[in-house]
Amino acid sequence: MKYFILSLLAAQLTGCASANVAQKLSFVSFDEKANPDSLKSVGSIEGKDCTWYVWGYAIGMDPTVRNAFFNAANQKEDSLIPGQTATSKGAPLKVVKNISVEHGGFNAWLVSRSCMVVTGAGYR
Repeated sequence: MKYFILSLLAAQLTGCASANVAQKLSFVSFDEKANPDSLKSVGSIEGKDCTWYVWGYAIGMDPTVRNAFFNAANQKEDSLIPGQTATSKGAPLKVVKNISVEHGGFNAWLVSRSCMVVTGAGYR
């Protein structure tokens, strides 16, 4: 019982924290032949790779920056339910500028969600 209470206290102390991983990356190209000056802007984009946790055990693989970039480049919408497949919002991007990579999610003691989030300006 003592360890159960200690684990609940530890979970409560971790709370809803997020930490920045990288900011102000200026340019990433997904097409080596793309000329950034001739591309059309699609505005702000976001790509996420998330994993759900129950009692600290992951349902699936841990989130990665690579998968978050893949979802951003392919304009995949975030799936909210574990096991749900992401749907595409549009054609794949060729370039992303002004990139920020962050770690986010939430912790609700029994259930938590951890995400890698990539944001920036997308071009096709």
